[in-house]
Amino acid sequence: MLLAMTTDTEVRSRRPIADALRDAGKLAPGLIPYGLALGVVVASTRMGDLAGLLGAPLVYGGSAQLTATTLFQQGAGLLAVVGSAAVVNARLLLYGAALAPRFARQPRWFRLLAPHFIIDQTYLSASAHPEHRSRDFRAYWLALGGAVMAVWSAAMGLGVLLGPRLPALPHLALASTAMFVGILVPRVKDRASVAAAVVGGLVAALVAQTAPTAGVIAGTVAGMLAGRLVGRQAALR
Repeated sequence: MLLAMTTDTEVRSRRPIADALRDAGKLAPGLIPYGLALGVVVASTRMGDLAGLLGAPLVYGGSAQLTATTLFQQGAGLLAVVGSAAVVNARLLLYGAALAPRFARQPRWFRLLAPHFIIDQTYLSASAHPEHRSRDFRAYWLALGGAVMAVWSAAMGLGVLLGPRLPALPHLALASTAMFVGILVPRVKDRASVAAAVVGGLVAALVAQTAPTAGVIAGTVAGMLAGRLVGRQAALR
């Protein structure tokens, strides 16, 4: 009886970490191309490779880091760079508010450290596991955040190494398209979402060649229309 109880306790204590690593593995296909592209961008700027690599774990947000890197390269001042990155990450306030009940009864050290890991991917992953509470949630969140940080930092580091060895490319357009793909990949679940991802990714890449800032917006609109059309056709069958 005691052995069975001990085994059951060990299984429960390992489950949150196993869930976290499984979720991180699902996120990796979206994180890696974006991290690689951002690393290439960092290598092509005057920011410095070390500063760019430190930004991976410190900023812990690809869209904010891309914004800061782009503005820095364009010669913007420190306040403009920091302010723009903060605006890009403003949506995380909503995620934090939604996660607040699960953070409320945690130790103070966790409440101070854990919000650093709030990004789109970790929020969506945690939302899919409402069963993890208290200590289990703490183990899940730290394992997920740490695994995502490791994948993201490694991808950026590889991009920094590969950057100087690549021919001249529209790096910023490449990064924006990779970001778009990174957002789409975890949501590809049926025929409509596949159509949205394929059409959106292609349109984003094509438009970004001539208008880098409009690539993601054009891809989003095209992907939504394609997904809606395929979804309607499937519903009529």
